[in-house]
Amino acid sequence: MLAVEWFLKRLCEHGVEWIATLCGHGLDPLHQAAQRAGVRLIDTRNEQTASYIADRYGRLTGRPGVCAVSSGVACINALSGLANAWFDHAPMLLVSGSGPLATAGMGHFQDLDPIGPTVSLTRYSRTIDRPERVVQILDEAWYHALGPDPGPVHLNFPLDVQVTEVPEEQLVWSARPAPSVILPEDSVEEIAAAFQKATRPLIVAGGRLYHSGSATEVLRVAERWSIPVVTPIWDPGVVDQPSPVFAGVVGASTGEPLLLQEADLILVAGAEPDYRIGYLQPASLAPGARVFHLLAGWRKLEELLEAADLPPFTEWLKTVIARRKAFTEAVWQCGRRQANGQIHAIHIIEALQTVLDNRTILVIDGGAIGQWAHHLLCARRYPSYWLTPGPSGAVGYGIGGAMAARLAFPDRRVILLAGDGAFTFNATDIERAIAQQLPFVAIVADDQGWGLTREGQLQQLGATFATELGPIAFDELARSLGAWARRVKSPQEILPALEEALDAGTIAVIHVPVVGGIPRVIPEGE
Repeated sequence: MLAVEWFLKRLCEHGVEWIATLCGHGLDPLHQAAQRAGVRLIDTRNEQTASYIADRYGRLTGRPGVCAVSSGVACINALSGLANAWFDHAPMLLVSGSGPLATAGMGHFQDLDPIGPTVSLTRYSRTIDRPERVVQILDEAWYHALGPDPGPVHLNFPLDVQVTEVPEEQLVWSARPAPSVILPEDSVEEIAAAFQKATRPLIVAGGRLYHSGSATEVLRVAERWSIPVVTPIWDPGVVDQPSPVFAGVVGASTGEPLLLQEADLILVAGAEPDYRIGYLQPASLAPGARVFHLLAGWRKLEELLEAADLPPFTEWLKTVIARRKAFTEAVWQCGRRQANGQIHAIHIIEALQTVLDNRTILVIDGGAIGQWAHHLLCARRYPSYWLTPGPSGAVGYGIGGAMAARLAFPDRRVILLAGDGAFTFNATDIERAIAQQLPFVAIVADDQGWGLTREGQLQQLGATFATELGPIAFDELARSLGAWARRVKSPQEILPALEEALDAGTIAVIHVPVVGGIPRVIPEGE
């Protein structure tokens, strides 16, 4: 068998059923081997979309999504999904084809070494430089993608290595275990003791908690002792059902209730100490607040708190939830003021609240509409099966993300919520999604601009720069690509259009022209 055939055989043994891709000469042997192996090729019009499919599939399932792109700039185009997976600890494998290893560095076609651009964005990146080691190198990459700190990996597969014959007896197999990553964890006993002295504890449930599978244990502890739980915006959610302790997202650029600044004990459960939680620096926290990290060990913590007969933090939780409700209502009021009788983002949110059930996957694609969605749809729950770009906050991933959601959950409804700017990144891949029978509904909130940036510039600078976008008839664009489409002209038309779109059985695009604005809550007296 050829090295590339061993590669595909091993991918199948790892459970891979499809590869997101864009054709190119550097991939010809790999594509041919995939076809012979029965691996489905999900082809796209842009390598960026292919990489987002692999990235968001890994985020949704915990299993590496696989994408394959050709050499040179093709690999550079795929870095968007790779970077997104790196931010979000999402397992994925990027395979880049390239010219022959024998002439690398001599100026063959698209002679670019992809290891340099990919190494800082991956858990593992290397060239398959020995055909007999193809299985061993693939396995090592796979182990790194699924390690204790999961993430993206990359393999460069030169053409001459792909087509080298490798007898089975010459194959080298991996004997190296998955990498060991020691995460910073504080003593569970010390955390339990700190709870006994606290009056205002707060759990920050972040993305690594989702990947660790400990969300149920965390919520059990939080609900047993009435401890408020928040999640940094864009992180994977861990609250699938409405919970009395969930207090929404933190780190939104458009504001939030002040909770981190008042808590006297902050238990960080798999969240990154980044900008969304004030880098956990003293200036962002209450004076004397204690901060602990805990990813595993929740059962032991529960046992220690039970043994200490710790009473629940009922009054503190009541205060937090009341504050969250007041903030959410203020966001609704802000939207109503901005709407002033016209179509607004809040009307889209109201329609979504009607149709979202416990199985529908909501894909939220960045920008201003993402802020409205997080403030209003995530006030009581933040399901793990809702999809966001992750901590990168990238815009434009949505169509690839919706395709990934359909691949991961073929029996569920998928709704993409995007702004006009984000939607146009890869809009032509709607045609590919239709051709490959990966249906979803897309709602395009069109304010003819980069709304979040525009509003920020107005507030901070009093003027806007490079944030205005011209009009696009998104319904006509969608129809030209083969999709079902509607343009709504009033708030009352949104829900009927959405319900009709969900029954269309194909890609459906709803164009919703909206007045601009972000969910800025104005303090009393301003």
